[in-house]
Amino acid sequence: MKIAIIGMGTAGVTVLKELAKSDKFQEMHIDAYDNPINMGQGVPFQNDSDQLLINLPAAQMSLNLENRHEFVDWYQQQSTFKFSNPEYLPRFIFGHYMKAYLDEINNRNRNVTLIKEAVSEVFIESKIGQTDVTYHVCTSYDMERCKSYDVVFLTIGTLSYHDPYQLKGTPGYIHTPYPTYNTLNNVKDTDQIAIMGTGLASLDVIRYVTDHHNNFPIVVTSRKGHLPSVRGEMPDITFKYITPERFNKIKEKNFGNVPLDDAIALFLKECALFELPVENLVNRKKGNPIEDLKYDLEHSETLGKFQSILELIKENLNWIWNSFNRNDQKVFLQKYQPILKANSNPMPPRTAKLLIEYIEQGLVQIRDGLENVNYENNKYHFVFENQTLDTFDIVINATGSKTQLKDLDSDDQLVVNMENRQVVQAHPLGGIQIIAETNQVISPRYGTLDNMFALGQLTNGINQSRNGVTMIVKQATDIVNRLLEK
Repeated sequence: MKIAIIGMGTAGVTVLKELAKSDKFQEMHIDAYDNPINMGQGVPFQNDSDQLLINLPAAQMSLNLENRHEFVDWYQQQSTFKFSNPEYLPRFIFGHYMKAYLDEINNRNRNVTLIKEAVSEVFIESKIGQTDVTYHVCTSYDMERCKSYDVVFLTIGTLSYHDPYQLKGTPGYIHTPYPTYNTLNNVKDTDQIAIMGTGLASLDVIRYVTDHHNNFPIVVTSRKGHLPSVRGEMPDITFKYITPERFNKIKEKNFGNVPLDDAIALFLKECALFELPVENLVNRKKGNPIEDLKYDLEHSETLGKFQSILELIKENLNWIWNSFNRNDQKVFLQKYQPILKANSNPMPPRTAKLLIEYIEQGLVQIRDGLENVNYENNKYHFVFENQTLDTFDIVINATGSKTQLKDLDSDDQLVVNMENRQVVQAHPLGGIQIIAETNQVISPRYGTLDNMFALGQLTNGINQSRNGVTMIVKQATDIVNRLLEK
C-alpha cells in the first residue's frame, strides 16, 4: 500500500505514528510531504520566540491518547530546552516533541520517506467509463515528478490569514505574524505600530513587539476589542445530559435531527449541575480590558467549570454539530459560536497579568470599534465607529486564518488547485465537504473518495471548532484505525 501524508504538523505526525502501530506497517510505503521549515512541527509549533506560550498547561498536551503526560515526560527527559516555569511551555517546544516522534519513526523504518518540498498539486486519474481512481501528488508543475498513491491524507493544517481590508502587498503591512521573530525585521524604532485583531494571535504579537520595539503605545484593535478569556481552574467532567443516547432519542422524534433549542436546554442542565450563572458568564465582558481580565482572574473556579463544559462540547462537537439541520447550524454559528469562541482556548493566567501590566504602563492600548483601514500617503489610516481617525506606519495582521474556500488566494494554491480540478468542493459553512463519520473527502466529480481523508481546519464546515491538539489527535487516530480495519 502506497500512502501519502500531505502536511507534517500535529495531524500528519499523528497519522504516521498511528500507522506505525500496525502489524502490516512494513508492507506500507509512506511518503510524508512538507516544506523544510514545517516538517514535523507545523505552523503553530514552528521555531519562534520563547515568549509565545502554549495556551494549555503542558500536562494536558500529548500526541498519545493513552499517555496524557507524554509531552511533559519527554520535556523532562531532554536536556536541550529548560525553562524555570514549565507549567506553560513555549509553543516551539511542542514542535520539537512532535519532530522527535517523526525522526524516530523515520530513522528506524526504511519504508518511510520524508519529502521536504511543498505539494503543489493533488489530482485524480480515472479512465472514462471506469470508477476506479488513482491519486497523484506533485511537488511541481512538472507531471514527471508526480507520484501515485493508494491512500492520501490531507493534513495541511491551517489556511492562510484573512486580509479583511485588502492590504496585502502594501509597504509596512505584515500579513502574517509568524514567526514573530521576523516581524520587526524592516521596522524602524520610530514607527508607530498597530496590531489588527484581538484574538490569541494578537497576544503572541503583543508579547514580542513590546519587548523589541520602543515607540509606545502599541495599539491593538478590532471591531469588538474583546481579548480572549483567561484560563480558570478547569476540572475534569463528564456529561450527564449531552450524550449520544439522548441525542439519538431526540432525533427519532424530529426527522433525524436534534433541534438546536433542545440541545441548548441540555447544555443549560449541564451548567445547572455546577450551579453556574450562565447569563453572567456569557455577558461578563464590559469593554474595559483591565476589568475584564481581572474578573476572569478573580473568578477562576467558576469560570474554569464553564470552560470545562465548553471544552467538552468542542471535543464532542462532531456528532453534536452534525445532529443539527442546516438552518440550526446557521443559527448556532451566528448566536452561539461567538460564545464558544470567546471562552475557548483561554490564555494562561500569567499572560493575563502581563497584559494588565502593559496596559497600565501605557505600553499597550486596546481599542474597539474598528470599521475600516486604508493606505494613503505612506500611512495606514484606521477609521473607528465614533468617526475618529488614527494613523500608523506599520500594521501587523493578527485577524486569524481563513475558513471559506471562496476567500483563498495564491497563499493556499494547493487547495485552490484541488477545487479547480474537482477533487474537493466547498462546504457552505466552511472548509471542504467530507463524510463526518469517516473524514473521507467528497469530490464533486468522483463522489466519496474511499481512500482520501482530510482532517484539521480544512474540514471546519463539518468539524466546527475542533482544532485543538487533542481533538486533532483523536480525529487522526480514528481515521487510521478505520483504514486499517478495512
